[in-house]
Amino acid sequence: MTDTSTSGPRIRADWLRSDPYPQLIGGRESFDGEARPVIDPSTGGRPASWLAATDAEVEAAIVAARSSFDAGVWRRMPGPRKAEVLEAVAAAIRADAPRLAALEAMDTGKAVSGALTNDVYEAANAFSYAAAICRTAHGDVRRSSFPPELLPGGGPDLLTLRLGEPAGVVVELLPWNGPLMTGSQRIASALAAGCSIVAKPPVDAVVTLVELGRTLTAAGLPAGVLNIVLGPGATVGERLITDPRIDLISLTGGTDTGRHVLAAAARNLTPVHLELGGKSPVVVFDDADLDQAVGWAMMAAFVNMGEVCVAGSRLLVQESVYERVVEAVAAAAASLPVGDALHPDTFIGPLINPRHADRVRGFVDRALAAGDASAVGKPVLPDGLPDTYVAPTVLGRVRRGCEVEQEEVFGPVLAAMPFADEAEAVALANGTRYGLNGTVFTRDIERAFRFADALDCGEVNVNCHFAPDMNGGRGEPRRASGFARTGVDAYTRTKAVNVQVHSG
Repeated sequence: MTDTSTSGPRIRADWLRSDPYPQLIGGRESFDGEARPVIDPSTGGRPASWLAATDAEVEAAIVAARSSFDAGVWRRMPGPRKAEVLEAVAAAIRADAPRLAALEAMDTGKAVSGALTNDVYEAANAFSYAAAICRTAHGDVRRSSFPPELLPGGGPDLLTLRLGEPAGVVVELLPWNGPLMTGSQRIASALAAGCSIVAKPPVDAVVTLVELGRTLTAAGLPAGVLNIVLGPGATVGERLITDPRIDLISLTGGTDTGRHVLAAAARNLTPVHLELGGKSPVVVFDDADLDQAVGWAMMAAFVNMGEVCVAGSRLLVQESVYERVVEAVAAAAASLPVGDALHPDTFIGPLINPRHADRVRGFVDRALAAGDASAVGKPVLPDGLPDTYVAPTVLGRVRRGCEVEQEEVFGPVLAAMPFADEAEAVALANGTRYGLNGTVFTRDIERAFRFADALDCGEVNVNCHFAPDMNGGRGEPRRASGFARTGVDAYTRTKAVNVQVHSG
């Protein structure tokens, strides 16, 4: 593996525009809380700090969101005016792309090249997409099909108008593996629907969400429509998910966190959308373009160090080509440049923190010690890297039902297994509790459709893994991967208005 560490300046001092990073409440920044460090996982350095929200600040954020929604300052704004604000945000993100990518890399360990070409691009695109929705959103009208002779008022003279309304005040709980991109997608969709928001970034990655709040404020978003509070889930998050003034809770995070949020929200019967973990299969049949499959399998498993909910963390390969495919994926993984997330050549940066890196290493150590798998190749890291780094690892001939085959690792670890035929491939692919994403490589179009139909997950890829545009038609997670509508639909609710029309 190539060591891409650098001794030069890592980030421009003027790009860190705040120390400490504050709350955004009612259109103003608030600085009352206790300072906590921003930790750079590439170096362990502490380049800045952020403030944990006080109880009073959390209360003020909820009040601001509730007041802005009830007053209608955003939800009643004409769609074209909303679109102007959201397009201004998209333009500002694009103009600030190098700085935002560097901040995201510094805060999360994400490789800066990927942050620039994917995360920042998708963040800007989310607001452009939301602006288009604002300009074109509409309901529908249908005539009653109920026979009028059976019930007066039925028949074609009864019109039903179905209108999309904003869900209300939304609590948005965001993940640390892609806070700018995921936060932009969620916030842009909620704003397009007309909602007001209290967003909570994760404690491990707050910087770019604070910057996003500043961008929205500068673009003209009315005060109180977006509020951002920083702090731990056990305190700040708990206050948000149990407050009866909240109309919808949206979580992107782990399955265990999802269970807790769902239970807490049940106290007030608050609707919840959950996009949770995954253990996505990448299935390769022997008739596939194997070079294409190898490239995608490597990318699916190791992009963003495997810290991706839809990562292709299981590689299922037909027995006749198993050794060839798995060894090629392992060789490709071993060649990936490893080093400082802010170096432009880096592909594998650090994991988010030492605790998570230890957790990931534990999966590998237990699998090898128990004889549940064997290491394909001997992945090693360059000397001198801190303990946040984990080598991209391929585990071969993984035992069905073992921990590393069943549980989400959320790190650069790929579990490879052979299968004999299509029936076994389907059984293996559906053989975990998750149902987020799945991929199949085959030249047989009929098999591709059969397999897509058989996979029990919300999104299926054929001869690719990641969709290039994540703002459009994404699938809905299933089983332990959660349940959520996607895009603007996730933040709207339907109202039906029945109108009797008298003819003549």
